[in-house]
Amino acid sequence: MTPADLAGMLEMMAQALRMLPAGGLSVPVAQPAAPAVAPAPAGRALADWLDMHDGILLTRGYKAQTIKNRRSNLAHVRRLWGTVPVAELKPHAVASALRTFPKEKSSTAVRVLSELRDAYVEAIANGWAETNPAAHLKPPKHKVMRARLTWEAWQAMRTLSQAGPQRWVESMLLLALVTGQRRADLAKMRFDDVVDGCLRVEQQKQAGKGYGARVAIPLSLRLDAIGMTVGDVIEHCRGSAKPGPTLLRKAGGGAIEESSLSARFCEHIKAVLGDADPGTHKRPSLHETRSLSARTYVAQGLDPKVVQTLLGHSELEMTELYLNDRGLSRNEWKRVEVPAGAESA
Repeated sequence: MTPADLAGMLEMMAQALRMLPAGGLSVPVAQPAAPAVAPAPAGRALADWLDMHDGILLTRGYKAQTIKNRRSNLAHVRRLWGTVPVAELKPHAVASALRTFPKEKSSTAVRVLSELRDAYVEAIANGWAETNPAAHLKPPKHKVMRARLTWEAWQAMRTLSQAGPQRWVESMLLLALVTGQRRADLAKMRFDDVVDGCLRVEQQKQAGKGYGARVAIPLSLRLDAIGMTVGDVIEHCRGSAKPGPTLLRKAGGGAIEESSLSARFCEHIKAVLGDADPGTHKRPSLHETRSLSARTYVAQGLDPKVVQTLLGHSELEMTELYLNDRGLSRNEWKRVEVPAGAESA
């Protein structure tokens, strides 16, 4: 390019600049797209929210059985109020529906109210509702119908199990009584859980949330009523089936599921007590062995606070509920102990 050509190009550029508007070029700028907004849930039925709430439950780390139980309770919620718009359910409608539960189903009504309250806590947090229709309702009065397990019934069950084909049933009865642990914990106990002279139990209740109680039960802990220590019962378990990692095992050495523990217990308690009469206390379940264990240890002289630790309760008040025999001792006469010197001459 010659000097003359360069000069011509510069002149053309200068002319172009003189033709621009005073404010310069206006270049359109693309605006960011507005974020997608979810459709307002106005008018959506409670059943629609329960479908979403189910997914929330799965993120909470619950055990499979807990999820199953909560879904069962939520099925009642869906049946009672599923067609009602989620933002329009009123407290009086909830209270009215709960009153339709018969007295023997009062525990179900209590659980349904609890599930409804929790579902609405999440609904409010996610913009589906502004108020919780269950927030200020009192739970229905609930009287525990399940009878306490008596010492005599437990002994009869043990005798029956000794004559049965499944040797692990007696081991289950002994292990439940001497340790006072829940069904899920009994099923998971292993021989390698014995460390430094203690049976270590990380209780499964609340374990999914990271804070299940961790209890180290000394092998030397003795239950005088059966004349056995925790260590003795573990050895009894060792000899009840072929070798395997868990304390409670099938004849071939395989682990036993929680449901099988309950099933065999129910069979034995029914054989001992017969059918429960309608309207009276229901037959005791395996869980009632925890109460019998607590009551037996306290009667032996163990401090209730020690029993509290054994059961894995965070509050002594809960242990005291287990120590309540629900009227088993109502026919006993309790002597008033008068201090020496306080009696009249």
